[in-house]
Amino acid sequence: MNSPQKIALIMNQNCYSGREYLSHLKDIDIDVISIGKYPEFDKDEEKRCGNYWKPETEEALSQHFEFFNFESLKSNELEEFLLSKNYDIGIQGGTGILRPNIINLFKKGLLNFHPGDLPKYRGCSAPEWQLFDKKEIICSAHIIDTGIDSGAILAKKVLNIRLESYEYFRASIYPEVSKFVREIILSLLKSDILILNAISQDEDIAIYRDYIGYDRIQELKEILKLGS
Repeated sequence: MNSPQKIALIMNQNCYSGREYLSHLKDIDIDVISIGKYPEFDKDEEKRCGNYWKPETEEALSQHFEFFNFESLKSNELEEFLLSKNYDIGIQGGTGILRPNIINLFKKGLLNFHPGDLPKYRGCSAPEWQLFDKKEIICSAHIIDTGIDSGAILAKKVLNIRLESYEYFRASIYPEVSKFVREIILSLLKSDILILNAISQDEDIAIYRDYIGYDRIQELKEILKLGS
């Protein structure tokens, strides 16, 4: 599929979520901006997901995408590269905090796919908090701004999450998010209507939720174990 829009996915080198997104976008012309030097194997992610999540390697994905590596998000070379490329749309595939000078170099927006029902579930433990609160696991596609999970929302989707165990729960999140990423990108290739109609978040009901913590994760494990 030849895209009339210039798209880039930006991620830390070997980031699992970014690799998962790319595996669902192979037929779309997307550049990959890789930041830093990180190992292919993430022992913390593997442990959290019980070795059930195995995204394709960057080596395999390089058969479909061109990768451009930069030392850090603060490198002058990265900013110069983005200026020269003049991308329309960006996809945040797992990086550190993005500065305004990087965010603003994507003409139509830099998109984030947050596995939480925004604005009520901001923060890195949004999936766990939704599960803890007995809510559906919802992913929110939004435009990145200078806040944390605070940009205007394009669309939301209920994720089809596995609940046999906590490990299956975590392992199933980003493969499901990736399907949503594909849906949004295909829609944007046809029309800008999602971006044009993006809805600002209601800060009056916004909740930033801290890391859920070891004790609550153990409680979730027991709940899922009893329910399986």
